[in-house]
Amino acid sequence: MIGRGRVLMGAGAAGGGAVVGAGVGLWRLVLFQGSVADRKVRPLTTPAPPVREFYGNPTRPPLTLAMLGDSSAQGTGVHDYDDTLGGWLARHLADGGRHVRVVSAARDGARAADLAGQVARIAPACPDLVVISIGVNDIRHRTPPARAARHLAAAVTDLRRGGAQVIVGTTPDLSIIAAVRPPLREILWLLGRRLERAQTPAVLAAGGTPVRLRTEVSRAFAADPTLFAADGLHAAAAGNALIGAALLTAFQPQPGSAEAGAAAAVTGAVSVDVTAVG
Repeated sequence: MIGRGRVLMGAGAAGGGAVVGAGVGLWRLVLFQGSVADRKVRPLTTPAPPVREFYGNPTRPPLTLAMLGDSSAQGTGVHDYDDTLGGWLARHLADGGRHVRVVSAARDGARAADLAGQVARIAPACPDLVVISIGVNDIRHRTPPARAARHLAAAVTDLRRGGAQVIVGTTPDLSIIAAVRPPLREILWLLGRRLERAQTPAVLAAGGTPVRLRTEVSRAFAADPTLFAADGLHAAAAGNALIGAALLTAFQPQPGSAEAGAAAAVTGAVSVDVTAVG
């Protein structure tokens, strides 16, 4: 769900402008909090597992799923690819009657500016469905929200031209991370909201479908620590299932197909704000 632990320190620096008016002492406190949180979570982070390429019966119609973005799309936090966000989506699409091939260009630390290269890497696979999770590292690196949104929109535009359906999980509520304390918590909430508000219209204008994770999904994580991996930062298997169910509600299979039934079956698993195209 969240990027690597380094984001906390970066977000502290990014939030400096939000507290500078309150004095140098408060700004130093924010930077210190980010550093402390980093040291708590980084040693506990589980590296992303290797991608499992195929799911389902090979005699079924093929569907290529591409995962783009940062560590949350890569699968950091779990040991088995089946438990990653991409693995969960692939398993449920396969249950809907498709032979699913998974390709991934997602990587730890990726920002919106990196999406162009990721799109180029997966283009030869001609994906049918692309899922993007991006934004946390743009906060860490202090990317202006408008600039990050432009990079995201350009990637969605290129993917749509190639015929793929594109679903974007927008920036979650970073203030729910347990290792974060006020005032850094409030700053993370504000920075995440600013970026999410820039991402949503940009994705819509480019022809993609944004899925807002700041509301019900983030609140579920805040209420249930078991949705987090051991580092308290990335999603555990159950957390990826929750996010996957939210994203799958935005998938638009052919009406009457078996995969349409699979998508409908998980629609009630989570109440989520899905902003449809158009």
